[in-house]
Formats: sequence, C-alpha cells, structure tokens
Amino acid sequence: MKLNAQFDKTEKVIGPGEYYATAEDIVISTLLGSCIAVALYEPFRKVGGLNHFMLPGIPEKATVYSAEARYGIQAMELLINDLFKLGAVKKMLHAKVFGGSSMLEYEKATSFNVAKKNIEFVFEFLETEKIPVESYSVGGAVPRKVFFFPASGRVLMKYTTIRTPGLANRERRYSETLLENARNAGKPIIF
Repeated sequence: MKLNAQFDKTEKVIGPGEYYATAEDIVISTLLGSCIAVALYEPFRKVGGLNHFMLPGIPEKATVYSAEARYGIQAMELLINDLFKLGAVKKMLHAKVFGGSSMLEYEKATSFNVAKKNIEFVFEFLETEKIPVESYSVGGAVPRKVFFFPASGRVLMKYTTIRTPGLANRERRYSETLLENARNAGKPIIF
C-alpha cells in the first residue's frame, strides 16, 4: 500500500485475479480493460471491497480451486466472504460494476467474447444473489481506471487513453496463462 496524495488516503492497488476487502478508510484502485471490477459495500457497517477478474467461470476441466480471484465466480464469492468476516450483512450489500471493454484483438475473430461474457456473468450473479447494482460503466473499447472508497461506497472512474499497450499486453499474458492452466487441469504431473 502507498499514500495517494490526490485523495490523502492510503491506496491499495489490485490487478487481475486479485481482490481486497476492508473496514479502513482507504482507496482501492485498479485499471480495467476487458476485465470486470465489482465494488461491493455495506453502508451501515462502512465495509467494502473491490475485485478484478478476467474470465466469468471456471473451465469445465479445472478441478483445483484456489484462493485466487481469477474467475468471476471465485472473485465474487471470495470478496463476499471477506465482507462477511468484516461484519457485512448480505441483504445490506450494494454493488457498482465497471469494465468489460473490448481490448483484446483476438476477440474480434472468436465467438467467445471475454468482455461480453464477463458483463453477462456479473449482472446475472448479482441478480441471483439479490445484490442491487447502484451504478455501472461497462462495455465499449476504452480502458477504465477505478478508485473505490469502501468506507463510503463512493467510486471515481475515468476513461484512460485508447492506446494502453501495457494493459493490453498484461491482459493478453494473463488470459494465455489462464488458458494454459485450463488445458493442463486434471493432467498428471510428471516428475
């Protein structure tokens, strides 16, 4: 964590496959392309958290579950559980959703559109769990920078420049790693 001079608060930066929940008056931030970030907070107890996931569900072949929030279902469950540990009550949770930009070039040539699937997943999940969505900014082709203030539930979001090669490269590498892990799931380990 570091001090964010602009907000005069401690800042926790999260990346793909990460999440953070807290009862502290800090700011949690992330940079999104096709990934989704969900800000969940409980206003009465002033607790909240943010996740950042790349893919909606766990591949069928995957048999190992981890504490990483790389997939939407894990990211949501882990964040919700951490909020419960901080005293949050499920019926008091509120959500704000961001991301799902069409960043990766290969999406144009495939039928599996990661951004679209992420958006569909997160809204279906929140509806199923009866967690109201107060606001959202999803889709399009431009990356987003999100600053979440969990103590108040406030979110500041800004669009970043279209040319963000570092973000596109990070998402490409991360998606290739996830794809490789899914292909190898359940295979014997030879040593």
